[in-house]
Amino acid sequence: MTAETVSKTIQLILAPVVMVTACAILAGGLLTRYAAINDRLRAIVRERLDLLRAGAGAAQRDAFTTERLAELEAQVPSLLHRHTQARDSILATYGASLVFIGDMFVIALAAATGSDWLANVVLIVFLAGIALLFVGLLLVLLEVRTSHLAVHYEVRRVAALGHEQGGAEPPRTITN
Repeated sequence: MTAETVSKTIQLILAPVVMVTACAILAGGLLTRYAAINDRLRAIVRERLDLLRAGAGAAQRDAFTTERLAELEAQVPSLLHRHTQARDSILATYGASLVFIGDMFVIALAAATGSDWLANVVLIVFLAGIALLFVGLLLVLLEVRTSHLAVHYEVRRVAALGHEQGGAEPPRTITN
């Protein structure tokens, strides 16, 4: 191999490095979301246990405690679903990183052997990494949508408290 061939091979190998870096940045943000969902799940479970312990019998619970328990029970399945979506998106993103790293080895092998069929494998492996990254981003989009619906549910439920018994008028939306 000439110095020029080695230089071009190194440049080819560095292309997937950019994708690995992008995956690492994305994974960092996803891990933060995952940890936040995890913390929220634990807080809900702790709050539910505290509410159940404070009012040991159903007869001792006031209306707000009963409402809060119902809200928590409704939120747990949604949070578990979001937790699974976040986990799957992280796994897809890390999987994409592994595929891009593998692509670097295939590029080096193709350059070293001069094999035409390995050059085609390089492209296929790179596109597989892009597909995994796409799946990870799609899962993030779904999780963000689910997150919005969960927040919307909780805010609507809390905003409605006190209005069912003929209390004050429900809050109106502010328009610009």
